Amino acid sequence: MVGLRWVCVAACVLALSGSGCERPASQRAQSGLGASPEKLEFGLSAVGVTKTMKVRLSNRGRAPFTVHGATASLPNVEVLPFDAFELKAGGERELEVRFTPDVEGSVQGMLDVLTDADNVGQEGVARLGVDGRGVKAWVELNTSALDFGNVEMGNVELRELVVRNPSQVQSPVRVDMDGADADEFGSSEAGKPFMLAPGEERRVPLSFTPDRLGSAQAIARVAVCPTCEPTVVQLTGTGIAAQLEVTPLRVDFGRVSPGATAEERITVRNLGTEPMTYGGVKLLDNVSGAFRVVSAPSLAGNVLAAGAVIELRVAFSPTASGPVRAARLEVDVRPQGTTKPGPKVALSGEGGASCVMLQPDPLDFGQVAEGMSATRDVHVVNRCRNDVLLSDVKLSTKKGGYFLLAQAPASMPIAAGQSASVPITFRPRAGIGAGEAELSVKVLDGRSTSTEVVKVLGTGKVFSPCQYKVTPATVDFGNVPVGSEVTLSAAVHNTGPTECYLAGMRLAEGSDASFAADKTSNTVLKPGQRALLLVRFKPSGEGEFSGLAEGWVNHPSNGHIQMPLRGQGVQGCFSVQPTNLNFGVARLTCGPKDRELVVYNKCPGTTTLAGMDLEGDAGDFKLTHGLRFPAVLGANSETRIKVTYDPQSDGDDAAALRFKLGTGSPYTVGLVGKGELKTDQTDDFVQQAEAKVDVLFVVDNSGSMMDEQQSLGQNFTAFLTHAAAAGVDYHISVTTTGIERSSGGWAMCPGGAEGGENGRFFPVDGSSPRIITPSTPSAEAVFARNTQVGVCHWNELGLEAMYRALSEPLVFNVDDTRTPLANDGNANFLRQDAKLAVIVITDEEDFSPQPVSFYETFLKGLKGGDVSKVIFSAIAGPKDLGSCPKASSSGNRYIQLAEATGGVVESICTPNWAASLEKLSESAFGPNRTFPLSEKPSDRSRIVVRVDGVQVTTGWTYDGVGNSVIFEANAAPAPGASVEITYPVGC
Repeated sequence: MVGLRWVCVAACVLALSGSGCERPASQRAQSGLGASPEKLEFGLSAVGVTKTMKVRLSNRGRAPFTVHGATASLPNVEVLPFDAFELKAGGERELEVRFTPDVEGSVQGMLDVLTDADNVGQEGVARLGVDGRGVKAWVELNTSALDFGNVEMGNVELRELVVRNPSQVQSPVRVDMDGADADEFGSSEAGKPFMLAPGEERRVPLSFTPDRLGSAQAIARVAVCPTCEPTVVQLTGTGIAAQLEVTPLRVDFGRVSPGATAEERITVRNLGTEPMTYGGVKLLDNVSGAFRVVSAPSLAGNVLAAGAVIELRVAFSPTASGPVRAARLEVDVRPQGTTKPGPKVALSGEGGASCVMLQPDPLDFGQVAEGMSATRDVHVVNRCRNDVLLSDVKLSTKKGGYFLLAQAPASMPIAAGQSASVPITFRPRAGIGAGEAELSVKVLDGRSTSTEVVKVLGTGKVFSPCQYKVTPATVDFGNVPVGSEVTLSAAVHNTGPTECYLAGMRLAEGSDASFAADKTSNTVLKPGQRALLLVRFKPSGEGEFSGLAEGWVNHPSNGHIQMPLRGQGVQGCFSVQPTNLNFGVARLTCGPKDRELVVYNKCPGTTTLAGMDLEGDAGDFKLTHGLRFPAVLGANSETRIKVTYDPQSDGDDAAALRFKLGTGSPYTVGLVGKGELKTDQTDDFVQQAEAKVDVLFVVDNSGSMMDEQQSLGQNFTAFLTHAAAAGVDYHISVTTTGIERSSGGWAMCPGGAEGGENGRFFPVDGSSPRIITPSTPSAEAVFARNTQVGVCHWNELGLEAMYRALSEPLVFNVDDTRTPLANDGNANFLRQDAKLAVIVITDEEDFSPQPVSFYETFLKGLKGGDVSKVIFSAIAGPKDLGSCPKASSSGNRYIQLAEATGGVVESICTPNWAASLEKLSESAFGPNRTFPLSEKPSDRSRIVVRVDGVQVTTGWTYDGVGNSVIFEANAAPAPGASVEITYPVGC
């Protein structure tokens, strides 16, 4: 028995190991292909730009298998070529897949991996989904040049470059430094591509750290792709003689809600080889009390050792909305044995709304049928630069109806630039009518906490039973390539004589997962109106798919709407991309929109296209092509078709474009768009009571301005006419267009600055009152002296002089510490509750370094964006110099800013200075008569103006040049009046 047993064992071993024997399949080690990710989602990608992803193939079994190849079903997706390879147990290998969209639109398909892995099946093909969408991408910059000024060697000076992505695609942005002195400039973002979401804005810090004396120049290149032409920003700075680094030297807290607190860190580093004396920190100029020191370390022996680093923390807590006067943080660090003052860090911030927005506000359900309910979302949008936490979500009913949070309140983190939804359900109470509630949420953004509130409204109503029709009876998607997506519509039409309440439509539970649809919200359909549910079909494999769309209307026995869905997933060498064309909103008055389709025949032989049909809203779409049916498409060919959307009426449109090959169900492309008959814009204003007005004159001090300066001073009484009549509390000051001191020559300028006021009020030596008020003795004579600024200069920088006069460090300081003159700052001129009027007098164009839009934004920002509180006017060279031969050039930049703020423009060749100054006086001191519109009207005859709710048909005109509604002098709205201007928006 023992011998027989060993004979049997040996036989078994030979049977398993010998070539003539094979282990039963149930006992063999199995191979298993794994893929990560299992679906390649390229997302939004720029047209013509290649986007790369890698898929990692792994052997999750115990036996080896071979990968023979990989192919994509899409012509614009390719797999980097590779030789067949074997994966042993536990082995891994990456494949590189590239997506290069040819046209705008969605692209979906499959990636087929050819393998003999046991878990793949007899076909030997493992399929991975591939999704992508081609869009156009670009970025915008806030400036084309940055000057860092004078910086001590070893110190760091920072500036910010604002990069905005206005496109629909998430764009990679790369900032690189180049140029002769690129080593002295830098950025924490340089050389490291970062992503910008659509509409996202990013502030890129740029630094200048000079390590040698003198001027330095470089450029920052901002590019969105390796093959794109980069945008160039010029960088300049000057290195002067230090061994202490303070970062940042400017702390801007941005906008912080009143009552909230924001904190920032400041790093101080001893870059030298010797220790420095450390005496702590001290706040300077903290008049508002909004800034405070949170923490500052104590150092042993009050010494900052060589190479040592300390961190300071400062906080900002505004008490009201609007700009807050800047403060400074003095860091008492200096070389031992010296009394040299330490560096000062500028602190700025603004009180205002949270960077988290709740929309819509209010949330209005409108009319909801009694006995039914409606659910809508409040969207929480995080526009902060960091993640936020949403907590303490509360819904309080004030009156009528039942308001419910559709899900239990919870803390919700929201990433920067992202949003979340808070669903709310309203069920009206019988016979109650209007209801009201309040949603409140607490927002913690890491630096501050604020509470945001949204009003919630809804009204219950009794509706007659709805009479309706559903089209089409069945939503048939036809043939759709596996992995591609097509969107078609299911419509509910109100065919009765009364209104219908539609509680919304959605995809029914149990539908195949290849169908998807976004739920529609409740709506009231008037007789003849319809509502659309857009259903997406994306087959996950070959074969038939089915689903059901459903909705609810107010009908006692037939209130549940049901619409069958069906579609066929196919694989083949014929395809059309994109399979969805969404034209968005098209105004009926703006002409049609065009998009392209590409028909791909990637078959080895010809394919016959029997025809193309449009179904649904076919009258709103038009095809343009050179095909004659039946059309023979060549092997490996492409054919482009132009699709034009020309809506014939107001509302949503949807159609199905069918490509018939004569071999079964047609291939389908979905077409959707929305026509708008008119889009009306309404701008709201409140007429201010101008009891206080601050007026800044910027007077050209170039050699050709002597006569004009005299005329201005001699006719100042005319300027004060409206101020005296209205009892206005005014501040009036003068500065010049000169920034640098005159180099001398045939004429000198008075006032102590030799023509280089650099934004300081004239005269900087205080030889005459620099701010004229109603209590100033002989105000007319003082103004006449102050306008005699001299004619010694040649470089007119009027807008830059205005900017410097009204910004730090001059605007809040009695003394400009940068100059030896005492009390030459501009403090006590600008008042937060006063209207601001700026008037430039010049015969030359402006040569300031920034674009006009920069100065416009600055002026409006001084008044919290209230356009009715700021006005810019000019007496300058007109556009037509033929009417003003003594003007050196047209003041086009001044005219542009005046038009943007609704100001007055008079010619420097005015024959009547008194009359011209009266116009400026009326503009500055009188009631606001100019109301700039936010958009261009498409039909000026349809502008409707209402004052305190009453339509006004006379006493105003529309100014097309300034895009403003201008009231006549005796028809201007009274102080405190509400002004509402409604107009159709142009294309």
